[in-house]
Amino acid sequence: MREQAALKGERPGTGEWIGRIEVDLRNARDWSIGTLELEFAPDSVTAWFGARALAVMDRGHLREWIVHPRGTRFATDELVWSAQYGSTYVAIGWASEYRVGDASVRELTAVI
Repeated sequence: MREQAALKGERPGTGEWIGRIEVDLRNARDWSIGTLELEFAPDSVTAWFGARALAVMDRGHLREWIVHPRGTRFATDELVWSAQYGSTYVAIGWASEYRVGDASVRELTAVI
């Protein structure tokens, strides 16, 4: 039980939630193609795919985009977030775009 709490993070007495979440990425056939790991610090979010760090994002800017995507893209380093037809997508290195699973979007919205 303690290990799971460490993975999901803990909210300090004051300030932002810190910790890690795993985001399920899905292809056009809705098959899981991998996991994007997001590591939350008080002011930033680092995105990892396997052992590769893809982006270090400003937490406030990511929060604003997640809450109000308005059909725009949010690009940082090798990661591009987009919203289309009510779904959230992530492109790695401006290449293939993957849909973020619904449960992952809900969890991301809750902790951002």
